[in-house]
Amino acid sequence: MKILIVEDNEINVKILELMLRKLNFDYQVSVACDADSAISITKADFFDLILMDINLGNGQMTGTEVMKLLKNEDAYRAIPIYAVTCYNLPGDREKFLEAGFDKYIPKPLSQDMLLQEITEEYSVQK
Repeated sequence: MKILIVEDNEINVKILELMLRKLNFDYQVSVACDADSAISITKADFFDLILMDINLGNGQMTGTEVMKLLKNEDAYRAIPIYAVTCYNLPGDREKFLEAGFDKYIPKPLSQDMLLQEITEEYSVQK
């Protein structure tokens, strides 16, 4: 399984990578630090799961915009893209799911929630 983390904060990338180590299955992780990198990487390689931050830096497309571009591509139309975001006010979850994300994981990240969402999606052991 190949997982792409799209995140502009290096500490958040490390946290996600540490949390993913708790999964009991074979996977590879790649990282894109901005919208342009995410688009470029997904054109060069195929991923089974994308963990997408929403704020990708000033002057960048948002994670929502990147997700919509990817969902318009045949190769990624059915690939799960999770919103991983600090937007966690009432209604935010619904807003991101309505926008087209497959799942919503709020920050600060909960290892249990992340692992639960991935294990439900892929029927793997924690």
